[in-house]
Amino acid sequence: MTKPRTRFTVAPFMVALFAAFVALPALAVVKVNQLGMGIEHEQPWRRVSNGLSSAASVVRHAVARLGEALNAIQRHALFRPGLAAAALLLAVHQHNPLFALGIMGVLTETQHAGEFIMEERGGVGAPSRENITVLSGQTLKAGAVIGQVSRGIGRVSIPTVAGGTGTGTVSNVFAGPECELGSYVLTCTAAVANGGVFSLTAPSGKVLPSLTMTPGSTAATLYRSRHINFTITDATDFIVTNSFTFVVSTTAPTIIGGTGTATISALALGPDAKPGNYRVICIEAITNGGRWQVFRGGPDGGGAIGEFLMTAGSTTATAFETQEISFTLTDATDVIVGNYFDVAVFNQLSGGKVVAWDPTTFDGRHRAEGALYDNVDAASGDLAGVIVTRDAAFIKASLQWGTAITAAQKESAYLDLAKRGIVCR
Repeated sequence: MTKPRTRFTVAPFMVALFAAFVALPALAVVKVNQLGMGIEHEQPWRRVSNGLSSAASVVRHAVARLGEALNAIQRHALFRPGLAAAALLLAVHQHNPLFALGIMGVLTETQHAGEFIMEERGGVGAPSRENITVLSGQTLKAGAVIGQVSRGIGRVSIPTVAGGTGTGTVSNVFAGPECELGSYVLTCTAAVANGGVFSLTAPSGKVLPSLTMTPGSTAATLYRSRHINFTITDATDFIVTNSFTFVVSTTAPTIIGGTGTATISALALGPDAKPGNYRVICIEAITNGGRWQVFRGGPDGGGAIGEFLMTAGSTTATAFETQEISFTLTDATDVIVGNYFDVAVFNQLSGGKVVAWDPTTFDGRHRAEGALYDNVDAASGDLAGVIVTRDAAFIKASLQWGTAITAAQKESAYLDLAKRGIVCR
């Protein structure tokens, strides 16, 4: 007798499609476009009646039971009906199980934009989201808890005059609390015998208060601001276009004020670091060593935050650590009392770039600022992105974390987020 052939029919597909629609929960989704910012509310706890008969309800419950075995691999509620449909198709259409498994594979996805958001409450004048720049070298997923690299540590350079015949000098250069990374340009705008008028521009382009020198041969004039501070001294008269460029960078400062040639290195920020100047000064000279104090602030003020004794020994290096800054001093030519280093803690421009939150690195990334709205692959260079940074509710299970973040550390991040009006559930 002739063996009957397997017949292909669309009936199993129609049954699976119907079952999927029955199992699909209703979502109330609202999207408001305002000032270029999207605001979305996903409220899966609300249900909309679909008016189906009791028979359809029986089918829905049957499909749900079939899907229980696959529940462990479901990534999102929206895909639950799709997996149930695949299971039903596998059960009904036994002649082609690979096709059913293929459907299940197609419906598997990674976390998408905004999936971690339970609610956003940002409105006019207080949007929940902000445009940011992800720092080069970071590959972050949607929902990544992020910190902002807002500060750095290094020095303000002591420049020489350029652009003309004047030979005046600047000295006693140190940072203020609003010091920015980059170049400050001091330019002579009006030439005066034994003096001059100067403009000063910050790296961000902000024009700072101008400087008028006190006229007088070899006279010195102090300039004080919340950005940078210095003393300018007359020599050969300045001319218009003479300029000084103060560079704020991560370069370690050189020693000032005496014959010693010790060096400072391994500069790092502590959890209590504050933007501005830290003066590391020798208060007792010791052969191949010395006793040092660290002061916060300029030469005219500030408080001592630590005192340290260098390990005596030719070219010996000694590490010092405080809650605000840490560094290593290395012996060279013996220092004398009054030798010092001015260490600058500066602010990054535009508030800084974002990276994965890291509670062990104290350049700003140790404070949780929000979560990345969508995936950003900045492995090859800085890249724009959007963060949800205030007035929202996040799904804890959908948040993404950096390597080796512990459960206890996550609790610290939740506290940071709560201060920004973000609840994590």
